[in-house]
Amino acid sequence: MKKALIIILTCTTGGAFAQTAPGELKTLVQQSFSHFTQIKAMETQQRIAADQTTLAKTSRLPEVSGTATYSHVYPVPKVQLPGSDFTFQPVPSENINAGIEARQLLLDFGKSGSQIRKSQAQAGLLGVQTAEAREELAYQVANVYLNITFLQDNIAVQDANIHLLEETETMVENKLKHGDAIDLDLINTRVKLESYRNKKVDFTNSLQKQLAALEYLTGEQLKDSVHSDFAWAIPPAEDFDHNAAMRTSLEKEKVAETGIDIAKAQYKPSLFLNAGTGFKNGYLPEITTPKFNYYAGVSLSVPIYNGKKLRIQEHMAATEAEIAKLHTQDVKESLKKEAAQQNADLSAGRERLQTAEVLLQQANRALTLAQSRYRNGVITYLDLQNAQTSLLEAQLSKIQYQYQLSLAGLELMHLSGQEFWKQ
Repeated sequence: MKKALIIILTCTTGGAFAQTAPGELKTLVQQSFSHFTQIKAMETQQRIAADQTTLAKTSRLPEVSGTATYSHVYPVPKVQLPGSDFTFQPVPSENINAGIEARQLLLDFGKSGSQIRKSQAQAGLLGVQTAEAREELAYQVANVYLNITFLQDNIAVQDANIHLLEETETMVENKLKHGDAIDLDLINTRVKLESYRNKKVDFTNSLQKQLAALEYLTGEQLKDSVHSDFAWAIPPAEDFDHNAAMRTSLEKEKVAETGIDIAKAQYKPSLFLNAGTGFKNGYLPEITTPKFNYYAGVSLSVPIYNGKKLRIQEHMAATEAEIAKLHTQDVKESLKKEAAQQNADLSAGRERLQTAEVLLQQANRALTLAQSRYRNGVITYLDLQNAQTSLLEAQLSKIQYQYQLSLAGLELMHLSGQEFWKQ
């Protein structure tokens, strides 16, 4: 796993940019997609949304139901014919009815279609939100991965300076034996050495926490060290068409627009075909004998007055659509602000990094001269200690500026919706 993480931002004429990431990071991102519980939950919700769309389409299919009823009626009307013992009974006291009823939508002037389009828009929104969650997770993994490399670089610097101080300790001990140094010089060296070792413990502790965070996100833990190589070019143009938050906001606009269509469709009539068949009694002259029967016809439902309910629903839907558009505008402005801030960080970071590289070269040269002169007794131990401290500060400053540049570049990739794990 000792591959270099190289995030290269190169500007093209179209304002796009390319970047490469190691296969190790891409693998970790793919593992996070299949491991992270939130992604699994959203994928399950997508299946539910697909079922809801199918359910909305069933409003255009016929509804068939079977019915069977029995009722005992008392009293029942009876007519005694004059001059005869015959009693006429028009309805039976025991009523039986069994049959099948069907109802089919013939025409609703777009009401069912608007419901289907809304379900499809909601399913599309959930799909985009799932993609946004994946992207957020991918960049979260990348940030943790970058944190790990930053901490490992700091640990490497601490190790190098610990080794340097151990050599200095040996040098001071030899000088002390020959009377060319004092006990205070040796004590100061050992105190500083323990300070560096404690600082290494702090970095190591932070590294273990980041490894635990990576394992939480991906289900995997890095077993070996990684290293970051930072290479930067011109930042990308402010193109946010592929940004996940922007795409989600636009999908919300589509859902809100379908709400307006549904509200307007409620004013329109609906035409149904009704039919049924079965057996029931009550038919003259043998009212107690069940007989086959059927019926067929159409029914028209026309909204006339609803107490302004539909008008209020339409107004609310239009307001929701307006809010969705305002939210999209807010997202776009927020993205522009964040991009401007990250570009400013990149510009300032490059200048700091150039200065840090010059200071590091000078600190290395100064320490080499200080070590030589201290061995020859030309300078004091304090001068040597200052040279060592300057080198450590220069090393840590360079790593810090590289890390800040990498975070700013990674965030610019995120803002422009770059899916580095697919490239």
